[in-house]
Amino acid sequence: MSSKKEIEDALNIVKLKFDDPNLKPRFVNFSKNMQFTFPDLKTTYVIKVNNGMVQSLLEESIPNPDIHVTIDSNILIGIMNKKVNPMTAYQTGQLKAKGNLTDLLKLQKLL
Repeated sequence: MSSKKEIEDALNIVKLKFDDPNLKPRFVNFSKNMQFTFPDLKTTYVIKVNNGMVQSLLEESIPNPDIHVTIDSNILIGIMNKKVNPMTAYQTGQLKAKGNLTDLLKLQKLL
């Protein structure tokens, strides 16, 4: 199990990727609430994005997020460190994602 600090650092990396010049064009009209639930840490974080710009990253839970990812902290850290393949994690049930398929494919670019 990873620490909350490690998860916050990983989510901040996701947040910074919205400013990456190579990825920015993909998210120009992207306005979504992305919720990440970490059952092993018993916590949830929400990244709110408006027109491709991150508005907030907060430890909270919201009803009906546009994208909802449920994942153990060590799996997210493994994905961020390129030690775990996100598609393999999804196919084996280690990463559960709900949302519009197009949005989920965009999310994959951020991890």
